[in-house]
Amino acid sequence: MAPRPDAIGRRIKRLRTERDLTLRELAARAGITMSAIAAVETGARHGERLSALTCRRLAHALGVTLDYLIGPYDDEDDPTPHRLTAGVA
Repeated sequence: MAPRPDAIGRRIKRLRTERDLTLRELAARAGITMSAIAAVETGARHGERLSALTCRRLAHALGVTLDYLIGPYDDEDDPTPHRLTAGVA
């Protein structure tokens, strides 16, 4: 049986595809490897095991807050990502 992605992996993939980003593009924006992103998106690696720095880079590259990316939100209950505003790093 293939592993299932956790909430963080599903959220990363959904945000990436909503923004029409390839794995390569997201990896370049976040400064991490494509294989690391793919592993989380597919469930081969749990999102909870990502470092704080990696999560921060992914959140910034996807234009959402770190809290939204790793938080306990149920995407169906909270479909609007907590987007970063211009000028906020």
